[in-house]
Amino acid sequence: MSLLRIKDSQNVLSDLSSLLEHIHEKGAENPKTLEVLSFYKEFHPDEFSLYEEKILSALGLFYKINNPDNLYSFLMSQFGYEHKKSYGSVLTPVQASIRRAVDSYQYTSISAPTSAGKSYSIRDFIAEGVGDAVIIVPSRALIAEYVNTMRSKFGDDKGVMISSFVDLVYTSRDLRRVFILTPERSKDLFRVKNKLNIQTFFFDEAQTSEELQRGVVFDVAVRRIRKHFSDAKIIFAHPFVENPQAQFSKHNIVQDQGYARSYSYGSVGRICVFEHSNGKCYYFSPYLENGHRLKGAIEFPESFKSFALSGGKSVLLYVSKNSIYQGGFLQEFSEYIDRLKNVTDARALEIINNIEHIWGADKVDHKSSMVELLRKGVVIHHGSVPLEVRFLIEDFIKSGYATLCFATSTLAQGVNMPFDIVWLINNRFPGSNEEERALSFKNLIGRAGRSSQEQKFDYGYVYTSSPKIFSRNIKTQFHLNEQSVLDNPDIQDEDTKDLINSIKDDTFDDDKNLPLSRVERLSQDSVLSSVKNFLDIICKNKSIKEGIGGKSNRVVREWASNYLKGIFEASLGRSLEDGEGAVFDSAIMIFFLMAQGYSFKEIASIRYNMIRNRDKPAKPYASFLQPASSLPDKSLEKAYSLYPQNTPKDKVSYDLIVFDTYDYIDKVITFSMSDVFIAAFKIYKELTYDERVDQVIELFRYGTNDAEHILLMRYGFPSEMVNEIAHYVERVDENEIVFKNAVYQAPRFIQEIVAWYLPE
Repeated sequence: MSLLRIKDSQNVLSDLSSLLEHIHEKGAENPKTLEVLSFYKEFHPDEFSLYEEKILSALGLFYKINNPDNLYSFLMSQFGYEHKKSYGSVLTPVQASIRRAVDSYQYTSISAPTSAGKSYSIRDFIAEGVGDAVIIVPSRALIAEYVNTMRSKFGDDKGVMISSFVDLVYTSRDLRRVFILTPERSKDLFRVKNKLNIQTFFFDEAQTSEELQRGVVFDVAVRRIRKHFSDAKIIFAHPFVENPQAQFSKHNIVQDQGYARSYSYGSVGRICVFEHSNGKCYYFSPYLENGHRLKGAIEFPESFKSFALSGGKSVLLYVSKNSIYQGGFLQEFSEYIDRLKNVTDARALEIINNIEHIWGADKVDHKSSMVELLRKGVVIHHGSVPLEVRFLIEDFIKSGYATLCFATSTLAQGVNMPFDIVWLINNRFPGSNEEERALSFKNLIGRAGRSSQEQKFDYGYVYTSSPKIFSRNIKTQFHLNEQSVLDNPDIQDEDTKDLINSIKDDTFDDDKNLPLSRVERLSQDSVLSSVKNFLDIICKNKSIKEGIGGKSNRVVREWASNYLKGIFEASLGRSLEDGEGAVFDSAIMIFFLMAQGYSFKEIASIRYNMIRNRDKPAKPYASFLQPASSLPDKSLEKAYSLYPQNTPKDKVSYDLIVFDTYDYIDKVITFSMSDVFIAAFKIYKELTYDERVDQVIELFRYGTNDAEHILLMRYGFPSEMVNEIAHYVERVDENEIVFKNAVYQAPRFIQEIVAWYLPE
């Protein structure tokens, strides 16, 4: 149906009646149907209101209708009430179907649009289940949302511990444990597998399995889980995937043991608008042939920018990470942002002040653009924002304090933060081929339109300057590969091949968490010698700070770093490339600061002052800064600086240093290095019984030897927050954690972090 026909219809009620009949018979079987509904409501709101309740009923959105005012809605609502009898809440037909599947089958693989509520049903299943559960999400960006969602799901239940780290503490409570992990972090499950009763694994955004590097980690996690937790349910969920059953063939799951289905039914509509080269804006339909051309478009009645920024609407602006790092993302909106009044709501100001404190931006010389923008209700969101700050930012957005949100592709990975408008400033989407990029695109624009509880049909807007690319992406289908990336013969990287072969040949060392081939390389005499020499340095003095801290120990630190580099290179069976070496050196410098007891924000401050040569007034330019990157990565042949040569040092951004520091700790030290070093030192101890090893393993696992801080991290508190939380701890051990009464007068964000751990 053309937009002109909808807009110029002479019999809107008849059209809506026919549309209702179609939806009743076939459902909203594709997003085009939801788009048509959106345009009828946009162009004919009065007539639409007469059919709105019936349309909601036909769509199966029973939770929106408490008191039906017509016979059709009343009869349809009985399906919703039947679901409530069975599952305790009113579900849509899609949600009910998914729930029946996960109840009945050991393996479930489903696909549905972002607005279908698939994760809602699965989270309910987990909440109502027994035994421990693991939710695996593709990136750190999703952890904050899931932790908050699951905590809300369980409320104040002190018998369920939600954690983004794997550990077994708080033994004084008879706990059910729910872990929210990335595929990389799931490896920690196998250290304590015999002490857990995991009944369910839920892989959300499971299309990650298609990516080369991340797909290897994802599929390795699935294979290891199937081996070690053979009786557990495994659930895969994807958006916009045509063949979710491919997850079964990837992992040799018998089709009869599982349920797979691709649902095309959504619940939120979307209206698309583009800006033409003539300066005007137009409604268009990307589903129609040549719908992006002026012939089939309808002029938007005003400037879309004025419409979007008129107030009362939340706007997600999709930008590149590079534009955030370089500051260019603000250029088009600077005048508008300057006119915005500062946020005055007390709760919003409290969130901002807490972020400022955690960020370290409350120091005079730590100017933070991110915090300054928050004071205007403008948010920056991407995967390098530290986890605890991301909790607060997402709280800020969901509480309605954000006017604009500048975000990168992390929001395309499934973060459930809907906006009234998605504005595509950047038209590049992550993915190695057209299908993957189209999937990222669909996932992102799925954030347009808030799915409310109100008795109304919800829809949002998407704005683009490239309607042709937009239309092509909409029409491009995504198919999972039937073959696991682990079975891809074209993988050339030797480090990746090591991992894949160890999983396929059953030569993966679960204790060392490495392929046996790497364990054997770490058992060489040269490695054992490097381990001993490092121990002699790090354990020589009463404190690590005394042994490696300060200018006087610079040479000692270089020796210690070289010993660690020798161990790491031996594990790979090759020397690091220049770029890899630069990443390694920066990571070890940060690791040494952590080992000396410096907090996250103190480390960020030290790096900030070093990069801008604060103590060297004669040097006017920024120092070299190799950005964080996962290791190994042979493509990093050459070192390069985040700041080009001769960048004035006053152009160094404190925010950028914080982002980079977090990436180094999380992406490089935790995920790329720690397993190698822990394995090397374990091997050395097995041969020598040297007790000093335990102290060093603690350093690599937790970044500190402070016993209290280690326990706080084991209880699930983010490493960047343990210094703050420790002030309020009376005592802590594996059995329990007890807080001082002063915690009840602590800042609200501290109280919220520790609330679950407090007594009833």
